[in-house]
Amino acid sequence: PADARAAFERGSVDAWVIWDPYQAAAEKQLQARTLKDGTGIVDNHQFYLATKPYAQKNPKVIQAVIEEVRAVGEWSKAHPDEVTKQVAPLLGLPADITLTSVKRQGYGALFITPPVVAAQQKIADTFYQLKLIPKPLSIADVVWTPPAAVAQAQ
Repeated sequence: PADARAAFERGSVDAWVIWDPYQAAAEKQLQARTLKDGTGIVDNHQFYLATKPYAQKNPKVIQAVIEEVRAVGEWSKAHPDEVTKQVAPLLGLPADITLTSVKRQGYGALFITPPVVAAQQKIADTFYQLKLIPKPLSIADVVWTPPAAVAQAQ
């Protein structure tokens, strides 16, 4: 992000792809305009990773983590000013920029659903076709499926 921002500031590039909180910083500090976001183009998913043996042996721990992330997310949505006070010093950004980013952030966690697996498979297939990865991937083969009791608790 820093090199791209510097190029943008110098006028070496007219536009760049960036994410929050750096997007919020560019908007506020450089008066940059967001030309297009990913709405309707791409779903943004973030994933928590574990080894297969750990996931198989500890489904209740994983369930507890997801429930806690969900609870913290709900609290964060309801308390953006408090989140900003905690996060701004860690990011080294002014509070007003951090608050913009905090308010735009998606929060929570869910188990991976079949539509998410399908979307990730489409991306993996595209990467293979473009020769960005050396062999095809089967996303379903690496996605942990929680035991029925854990999945129903969600």
